[in-house]
Amino acid sequence: MQWYVDSTTGDDANDGRGPKSAFKTVQHVVHAAKAGDTVLIAPGAYDQSLPKQISLLRAANVVVAVLGAH
Repeated sequence: MQWYVDSTTGDDANDGRGPKSAFKTVQHVVHAAKAGDTVLIAPGAYDQSLPKQISLLRAANVVVAVLGAH
């Protein structure tokens, strides 16, 4: 399953399953994603715990990618 997070246009009331229905916070996807899933994070402003949240996801065997990153 792919999950989308966008701090600009997302909403944690969304289902997080597409760019137009992205979650707003990474914290929300931490509770939804399972091993083998992929989380795609759009560029934007996120809280200071972002590295910790990404580490939690990766420790749970979730692939994390930042969109637009080089």
